[in-house]
Formats: sequence, structure tokens, C-alpha cells
Amino acid sequence: MTEDLSELSAQKPSSRARRLSARLSAVQAVYQSSQSQQTLRAVCAEYLQHRSAMEVDGEALVSPDGDLLKKILYGVEERRTELEAIVDANIKKDGSDRIIEPLLRAILLCGSYELLVREFDAPIVINDYLNVGHTFYDRGEIALINGVLDSISKLFQ
Repeated sequence: MTEDLSELSAQKPSSRARRLSARLSAVQAVYQSSQSQQTLRAVCAEYLQHRSAMEVDGEALVSPDGDLLKKILYGVEERRTELEAIVDANIKKDGSDRIIEPLLRAILLCGSYELLVREFDAPIVINDYLNVGHTFYDRGEIALINGVLDSISKLFQ
């Protein structure tokens, strides 16, 4: 079942809601880092200290799972070159020479990292990044996220 981001404002957040919030925060932090040239470690500290109660469409999100947020951000930072190559190769599989804008790339990098390390089952990871994608995009980008992450998940089975 797809969990809507608005469900993340529950009184007693589930671990699932905290993980989804961590994934959303990770995507935003990767995007922010790419735009500001800050290191992901610096942005991570900012998110954990000052942005743990973010809002989406006027609704407060639950605090992210800090450990997962750190794992994703540190992992993306440490393996960025490898992740960029994986994402680019899987975007081109469909014959597209499409330029991927920074926020969409952040979603793909974070999702790819999680699929690479396989801490969680691929369908859970893909579903959560699709939910994150729905926060920002319409169908075309969502289909791209799904296709690329699904293709990448098959590489690491």
C-alpha cells in the first residue's frame, strides 16, 4: 500500500513513517548540496539539528530516522561517482538523452544508493522514492523514477 506523505504527521510516528521522512530529507539535502556546494555532511547536520520538523504542503512531517538519513547522505557522498555512472547508464537504457534536473537526480541518487547497499527490500525502497517523487512531480517524472530504480534494483539482486 502506498503511504501518502500527509500520513507522516501522525502523533506517534511509525518506523516506516520515519524512514520515509528520512528519504524525503535525504533527497532535499542532496539537492541543497548540489545547489549550494556544501558538503553532504554539513547539510546532514543542518537537517538533523534545524529541519527535523519540516512541513510539506502546510503539514508537519514526523522527525526523520536520523540513522537512515546519515547512512543515505554519507553513502551518496562517498560513492557519488559510482552512483552517477549507474544512474546515467540506466537513464540512457531507454534511448533517452534527456538532461536530468538536480532534484530528480537527487531522488535517483538516493534511491540508487539504497538499492546498492540493500538494507531494505527493493520494492519498499522504490515505493518510498516514488512517494517522494509525487511530492514534486507529475506522471512523466514518476514513470522515469520507477523505470530507472527498477532497472537498477535488478543490477543488485
